[in-house]
This record gives sequence, C-alpha cells and structure tokens, in this order.
Amino acid sequence: MVARDDSVIRGSLIACLIFLVLSLALNFFLWRNGNQASLDATAAADRLSNVQEAVSEKDNQLRRLKAMLAVGSFTQAEIDEMKQSSTDDPEMKAIEDQFAKDMSYFGAEVEPLNRNYPALPDYLVTAIRSRNEQYGMARDEATKIKTDADADIENARNQQQLAEQQRADANKKVATLSQQFDEDRARMNVDNENNRDKLTKTSQEFDTFRQTSRNESNQLTQKNQQMQGTIDTQKLQLNQLRADKFETTQGEIRYVVAGGNVVTVNLGSADALRPGVTFGVIAGDETRLQDAKVKATIQISQVQGPHLAQGRVVARPDISSPIIPGDKIFSPFWAPGRVVRIAIAGDIDIDGDGRNDNNAIKGQILAAGAEVAAEISSTGAISGQLDPTIRFLVVGEDPTVGDSDRNAQIIATMGNVKTRAAELGLSVIPAWKLEAYLKTIDDTVTTPLGSAVRASDFPPETMIDSRRLPNDRSPLYDIQTEGMQQGNRVLEP
Repeated sequence: MVARDDSVIRGSLIACLIFLVLSLALNFFLWRNGNQASLDATAAADRLSNVQEAVSEKDNQLRRLKAMLAVGSFTQAEIDEMKQSSTDDPEMKAIEDQFAKDMSYFGAEVEPLNRNYPALPDYLVTAIRSRNEQYGMARDEATKIKTDADADIENARNQQQLAEQQRADANKKVATLSQQFDEDRARMNVDNENNRDKLTKTSQEFDTFRQTSRNESNQLTQKNQQMQGTIDTQKLQLNQLRADKFETTQGEIRYVVAGGNVVTVNLGSADALRPGVTFGVIAGDETRLQDAKVKATIQISQVQGPHLAQGRVVARPDISSPIIPGDKIFSPFWAPGRVVRIAIAGDIDIDGDGRNDNNAIKGQILAAGAEVAAEISSTGAISGQLDPTIRFLVVGEDPTVGDSDRNAQIIATMGNVKTRAAELGLSVIPAWKLEAYLKTIDDTVTTPLGSAVRASDFPPETMIDSRRLPNDRSPLYDIQTEGMQQGNRVLEP
C-alpha cells in the first residue's frame, strides 16, 4: 500500500516537472517573438519619422521655391537665414545662395515681401532707365559746366586786362598820394609840437585839479566818517529806546481771589488789553528776568477798567510757589494796541532729532495769537518782509563750524541776518527761550468733554464778590451807592 502511494507521488512530480519545462519553453518562445516584434515596431517608427522629416523638408523647399517665383513671400529674417543656413541638399543650398545673392540687387526701399525672381527684371529695368536718365542729365550738366567754364575764362581774361590797367592808374595815384603824404607829415610834425605844448599845459592844470579834488575828497571822507559815527550812535540809542525785549515784564498781579483760580492785573482797556490774551507769571522779586522761572499761566477773561482786568489761572503753580500780589506778568505775543509780529530765521531743531521744526514753531506762534511776519531760510532767502514792526527774531542754535563748508556758510548767513535785525531794532531771542514760554500754554487751557471728562477739571466754583475786588471806581460812587441802599431799606415797610 505504501509502495503504491510512492509511485503516485513520483508520477505526480514527474508530470509537474514536464509541465514546468514545457511552460518555460513556451514563455521563452513567446518572449523572443515579442522582443522581435518590438524591434520591428521601433524600426518602423524610425523609418516613419525619417520619411516625415524628409516630406517636411521637401515641403519647406517647395514653399521656398514657390516664394522665389512670387507664389508666397519671404521675410528679411528668412532671406538672411538662407545666407547662413546649411542643408544636406547641395542643389537646394546652391539655389538658396544664388537667390540670396540675386535678391541683394533690390534696393533698401523694396520690402522683403516683394523680393522674388518675377519682380527682379522689372526692378532692374527700372533701375537701368533711372541710371540712363541720370547719366543723360549728368552729361548735359557737364556740357553746361564746360560752356560756363569757357565763358568764365573769357571773363577772367577781360578782368585781368582791366586789372592791369587799374594797377597802372593806381601806381600813378600812389606817386601823387606819396607826395601829398610827405607834405602832410611835415605839417603834422608842426601840429604835434603845438599839441605837445598844449598837453604839457593841460597835464599841469590836471595835476592841480587832482590835488584840489583829493583835498576835497579827504575833507568829505572825514565829514562822512563823523556823520556815520553820529548815525551809528543815534541808531544804537534809537534801538535801545525802541527795544521791547523778551525779558521785559508788562504788568503785575494786583489781587488773588481765595482759592488762587482768579486774579486781577494792572492792565486794562487803556492798554488795549483784550480777553483771551495769555500771560506767564513770574515772582515779583526776580532780578534776572531772562533766567526767571514761569510759575503759572493766566488768561484774561474780563477787562474791567482802564488799568484793571480779571484773569483765570489756566496753568496752576506749585504749592510751594503760589501766585501772590506783586508777581510780574509778561507775554511775548501781546503788545498794547497791535498784533505782535515775529520772524523766524534758520533751521530750528527743538527736539534734537536733526530735523527742521520751523512749521511746528510757526503753528505754536499762530495758536498763541501772534503773527509770523517773515521767515529767513539758512541760505538767506526771505519769505515776507523784515522791518522794524517785527518784535522778535527767533533763531536756532548755530551748527558746528568744522562739520562742513555748508555749516560755515549757514553761520555767516545767520550772522548777517542778526546784524540786519539789530539795525532794525529787533530783539533776537533763541528758539529754546520762546519754546519754554510756549510750553506753558498747553492743553490745560482746554477741558475734554464726553467720555474723556475728568472730575478734576470741574473744581467747586468760588463765589467772587466783585465789590471786594480791586477796582477803579471813585470812592464817591461807593458812598452814593451805599446811601441809596440805606434809603431803600428805610422806605421798605
């Protein structure tokens, strides 16, 4: 039983091996046939591509041949390409080279589209006719030139004979003029002697006149120097009398209402004071006003008399330095009866960032109620007019001389401007001093409303009894008013 099973297994294995060998043989034959078919297909595709390229080349050659015979056209680029291209067809190459050479006979005025063999004979015939016409015209012109030349030669000969005759006449005239010249020279020598004597006499008279003129000029120069010295002295005195310095105070505090929110000053309608003018307050015992510290700022709210006005404090002082009667007030932007005019000179840099802040300074001056009457650039160009009606000339700091030649030029220009301002009697102040005052006029003058409202902006109002404030009323008026009030109380039931 076991022997039968082994024979069955061996038979199965043999059958499998035979089947495997047959399968391998079949796959080998199929692979070889497929590979041969692939090679045949690749060869056929290469032959087809070569045939297509040959057909495309023939079509291209046919198109070019047609264009050469005016069936179609060439561009200039295609004609130039014929001169440089290389092809495998030597006959086509020879035809294209000959065509490019033949087309060069056309002039530049003929478009490349119109260049072909049928048009070439007409162009050449036209060119030959044109050349023949030009040759005929040139021949006629040569004949005319020759005729004119013969006529000019004949005229030249006649002119030569005439010139020879004129030369003979001129020689005779020269002999006559030479004799006259000798006579005139002798007479001129006599005249020269006489003129020399006159010149000597005139020179002596001129020396005398020059000496007299020099003496008179010296006297006038001395007189002019004396008058100039007088003018300079008077100008200095006039400037001192007219000068309205920045450090000059204009009034003082007369009274301070309890609470320190309201004050009265000794300026009023007689001083042309108007409501809205802002003053800085400094201590009354300050001796150097240019170094004094602004302790507070007030704004005039009511003009009450010729020399009395009421103001409110818009920038409060420190607790250690309150406003008291006798404190001085000043404003560079107010003058009695006129609008203060201010000039700006040079490039002013307030915040030290190296950029020009002139526009910001101008805006602050205008906001303070003054007027920018003139502006002088660092090159000396003046916008507006610099005249004695201007109160202050505001200048910035001079640049360092060693930085550049431009800085030296700016310093020289600003020096000339300051000299001119001194001649006009203007007060020259540095920008930092004007800015120090402008900073006291800040946003404390305004009170934000709406969502930005602050309780500190609305302190309790102080009841001010105007009868107790200093005023300019006559005592007789107060006595009469008191008597009338007493009489009214007696009449009351």
